[in-house]
Amino acid sequence: MKIVIDVGVIGLAQLFETARTGIYRVISSLSLELLAMEDLDLSYTSLSSLQVNQLTDQYFAEHGYAAGAFPRNGFERRLTALAGCDRQAVQEGITAKILSKLYRMSLTGRIGTRADLFHSHYSALPRFRSGRSPVRVLTIYDIIPLIHPEYFADGFADEFRPIVESFSPENDFIFTISECSKNDICSYFKMDPQRVFVTPLAASPALYAPVRDVERIAEVKEQFHIPAGRYFLTLATVEKRKNLALSLQSFREILQEPGYDDLSFVLVGTRGWKVREVCEDIENDPLLRDRVLFTGFVADEHLSALYSGAEAFLYPSLYEGFGLPPLEAMQCGLPVITSKTSSLPEVVGDAGILVDPLDKEEICQAMLSLLENRELRRRLVRKGLERAGRFSWRRCARQTADGYRKAWEGRE
Repeated sequence: MKIVIDVGVIGLAQLFETARTGIYRVISSLSLELLAMEDLDLSYTSLSSLQVNQLTDQYFAEHGYAAGAFPRNGFERRLTALAGCDRQAVQEGITAKILSKLYRMSLTGRIGTRADLFHSHYSALPRFRSGRSPVRVLTIYDIIPLIHPEYFADGFADEFRPIVESFSPENDFIFTISECSKNDICSYFKMDPQRVFVTPLAASPALYAPVRDVERIAEVKEQFHIPAGRYFLTLATVEKRKNLALSLQSFREILQEPGYDDLSFVLVGTRGWKVREVCEDIENDPLLRDRVLFTGFVADEHLSALYSGAEAFLYPSLYEGFGLPPLEAMQCGLPVITSKTSSLPEVVGDAGILVDPLDKEEICQAMLSLLENRELRRRLVRKGLERAGRFSWRRCARQTADGYRKAWEGRE
């Protein structure tokens, strides 16, 4: 069975550092494991722009998998060369957009005749025009924009919808990342559960591991202007779904207790939708103003130190498709407070403190417990490391390969 995977997100992340988010880390880690499996006849491509395709090839070449690229034909190689000569393209009246469209049409046509199975890890599935069409597989990480549009900006679901509407519930197959997401997908699309495969994610051990070097932690804290003393950490795009407002209210309650003058709240992530009022509340509150720190985007190499230096990881999200940050935190030896809703109990199990994300008092009590009960903290550190050890990209790749075989056997 010849398998072709579309991993254009990887190329896009080489263009924009801020695109190196959770989805990018997931796709890059999983695809490298899949390419390393000798029993899979697998190649990669990108049906995005020519530039993204070239950068995707470059990424895999740097990791020793140049031979894994889906081969270009002569026409596609000429388009690639032409796209690299902007002046010539302008003189001939051919824009980069048109070149990319021609490239995509040619590549899609050849994949349709040569591949047995096509898997898009993020983008909408293409339509194959040939009589012989490969089995089509799409990864849908979650459908939260469809089932909870109130958590997103107006129009976000409309941007998301073309991806999920590119597949046929009766004919195609879906990968997703938790049983919770599988249940949502099957319910929303009235889809046969046998056509939906769950492949839980992982946290790369090369990026996420306990940092014992106190000087390294101090260096990273200084780099991101984190005050001396203890801090709670959260990592997320700042948006309504992440429940930041209630997290900050809970933190504020703790600051009013004696003995917490050294405590800070550190938020790693970019500013998302509907956060202006939250930011204004922080600026207008003398108790929070100097205790809450937005780091903005943080490169991967600094995350382990930030996790390792914190007192606890606070993540009372209202809804998740998986919950990668709590897993990363556990793998760094950081106790986790998270929600007992959606997929998060699947990830954390009994290795963290699960709370009602709408109950401020319950969140406060969990935070105080980890500040005051050192034995509880040590126990959760140990259990968190054990729990994180159950997740690996190799296991995810094996489950993905098993899904390919089931999809091939279940084709109509």
